[in-house]
Amino acid sequence: MLDSIIFSVNAVFPLVIMMILGFCLKQRKTGLFKNPKEFFSEIDKFVFHVALPTYIFSELYGAEVGDIFNINLVIYCMSGLLLAFFILILTAPVFIKKRASRGAFIQGVCRPNFALLGVPLAGNLFGDSGLKTAALILPFALPLFNALAVIILAVNSDDNHNSKKRETVRRIILGIVKNPLIIALFLAVPFMLLKISFPFAIQKSIGYVAGTAAPLALISLGAGVEFEVLKGKIKLSLVASLLKTAVCPAVFVVPAVLLGFRDAALVVIFVLFAAPTAVGSYIMAKNMRSDYELAGQIVAVTTIICPFTVFAGSLILKSLELI
Repeated sequence: MLDSIIFSVNAVFPLVIMMILGFCLKQRKTGLFKNPKEFFSEIDKFVFHVALPTYIFSELYGAEVGDIFNINLVIYCMSGLLLAFFILILTAPVFIKKRASRGAFIQGVCRPNFALLGVPLAGNLFGDSGLKTAALILPFALPLFNALAVIILAVNSDDNHNSKKRETVRRIILGIVKNPLIIALFLAVPFMLLKISFPFAIQKSIGYVAGTAAPLALISLGAGVEFEVLKGKIKLSLVASLLKTAVCPAVFVVPAVLLGFRDAALVVIFVLFAAPTAVGSYIMAKNMRSDYELAGQIVAVTTIICPFTVFAGSLILKSLELI
């Protein structure tokens, strides 16, 4: 039991420490940055457009496809995401009458921060194999996350101007196609299949840039936590957050275990459903006339709760020798 606790602490708390560091650095009292919000906004851009794509590319281009690609895992993960989405479409109208809040609620439960937090967490839980397996799920998961978000927010928007809705949907779909992470994944595929390698100097440079992705993403994620947003709709955001970080992992990990998923594959399923809500859900909710205040609260609360639920989940899985 002690070994399992140590394992879970070592897997989860380095990420928590980086997030706490980001939260502390953002405080104006430190005097480190003239405008902390703008500074971390620029960090977000660097991580999203440069560091994270390089990180994903570096993890995949030299990998053996047969060792990390699992079609059953892809089918299970995508089916699980769709199932969660449709269950909430049927049940959310029963207890959430306001359409805009309903859309933000469903998106908050169904859209994990898999790229920024899920992939590094999979690496911490199951080493290089976990990281590469998580990275290979991304080209399937990212478009699905975004497509589901677009659908649910468009259907449950307070905006009655259809032309404006269509323009927003078109812009978001274009954003999916131009997503740097998806581009990086597809660029890595020919290198992976043809076993193309880079000269040492280029490999080292790619490694340097890739190495900045996880720490900067986690620091920036911590800096994005704002306790001021936790007002007015805390009960609804707390329900969504518990569904996202506790109920969904339990609902989808148990059948995965019964179906025989183990080790890296089970880790990826766990972090996919246990990761906090994506930060981008707040921006998308605001652009599509949804309840962006609720969306922001769900992001904040899931980010705060996630370390505790992930610690508990990883401890259980490790104790049962499933990972």
